[in-house]
Amino acid sequence: MRARRALSASRLLHPGAALRLRRAGIARVHVTGRLARVTLRGEITGREADELAAELRRLVRNGSRHLIVDLSEVTYLARESAGVFFGTLRALKEVEGSMALRGACPRSAATLHCLGLGRLTEVCGTAW
Repeated sequence: MRARRALSASRLLHPGAALRLRRAGIARVHVTGRLARVTLRGEITGREADELAAELRRLVRNGSRHLIVDLSEVTYLARESAGVFFGTLRALKEVEGSMALRGACPRSAATLHCLGLGRLTEVCGTAW
């Protein structure tokens, strides 16, 4: 039986961790074995980019090899914050992992494709 952990910004034991997730724009994280499903929420701007990058790297460092990032609750995705996904992809490639971006609204999907992310990973409009 696979171990399953679910984290949300509002239901964590450690208050500092909940604040860290909210500052990164992360609404929920579900980890099942080596698969992590990360749901982002709200505006993801340059302000959230550093925190988001740190949280995604932390998931990879803690053993997640495949990430599915749900963008269906994202209202705005800035170009500088979309760059976070390149660093995450690099970390995942080092451990033979993968990442998919799901649920992107047309505007966010256009930003991701404009940056060339669509050539490196799957970017689509459905969440899971």
